[in-house]
Amino acid sequence: MIIFTLNKNYYAFSSENVEEITNKMPWTPVPQSPAWVQGLVNLRGNVISLINFYKLLSPTDETKELWYNNIIIVKNNEEKIAFMVDEVAWVLDIEPDTIQQLDNKMDDLVSSVFQVKDQIVSVINMEKLFL
Repeated sequence: MIIFTLNKNYYAFSSENVEEITNKMPWTPVPQSPAWVQGLVNLRGNVISLINFYKLLSPTDETKELWYNNIIIVKNNEEKIAFMVDEVAWVLDIEPDTIQQLDNKMDDLVSSVFQVKDQIVSVINMEKLFL
């Protein structure tokens, strides 16, 4: 699991979906795009959508400009998306029996949770990201 922070909360992607982790890079804004689309980035000649993950997860909250340090490039088949995150905290092997599936999903983007180093980590449902 790739575990990262976002506005003092911990989230995780399955590492099998992560192509690379990079430092922040310049982006080009996209007019008339959803609020959570920060813009487009050029990653070695490939144009990829840059998603402001905080705005995607908290669309109704008053969003403020957040400082971010890393971009996580996630892939699904041939499609790639870049996500702005505060910081990548850990890359860990998590035992499947320590992951608790959520029955009452308050948010379809979060499918399960687990605990690591006294932190509750929300696991992002990758299938919902690519719909």
